[in-house]
Amino acid sequence: RFQPEAMIVGSSCTAELIQDDPAGLAETMGMPIPIIPLELPSYSRKENFGADETFYQICKALVEPCARTERISCNILGPTALGFRHRDDIEELTNLLYDIGVDVNVVAPMTASPSDIKRMSAAHFNVLLYPETGEAAARWFEREHKQPYTKIVPIGVGATRDFVAEIGQIIGRDVKADETRLRMPWWSRSVDSTYLTGKRVF
Repeated sequence: RFQPEAMIVGSSCTAELIQDDPAGLAETMGMPIPIIPLELPSYSRKENFGADETFYQICKALVEPCARTERISCNILGPTALGFRHRDDIEELTNLLYDIGVDVNVVAPMTASPSDIKRMSAAHFNVLLYPETGEAAARWFEREHKQPYTKIVPIGVGATRDFVAEIGQIIGRDVKADETRLRMPWWSRSVDSTYLTGKRVF
């Protein structure tokens, strides 16, 4: 009815209790699309494990070997539709990466279709933006597709500078971000920042 490109099948808590295997059943049905079976122990693991493991299994099932893109590119791993300010983070990070000469190949899992997932191996490296939902996939890409991934999460000015330096090491270039739009120097000098006591207020 919906013409999906792939299907994820996992057990509900009730199916786990009665030891049913809907994922195994779906794999044997001869469907004309990829079936991605999930084993998520709902009684012993938390939600972040489920998201991380699900994304990893999707990548493992769908990613195909691809030639690297002509320009240096990366995938952004981990953002989700329900994540706090994830859309804003992606927009800021995409602009930052473009400034230092890196294209974004795929953002996943948020906004990515199964067709997008298939071509993730075309990127030169991965940016692990949210380790809680993307680290298992990042490790798999590094192991299976020789794509290193960033270890520094660019939150805050100092961490973002370190993140840019880390990308420079990965791609073998001396890169520097454009800091002309940086608001921190203005904020540090503003009345709101120092208030009346001379102490910073956060």
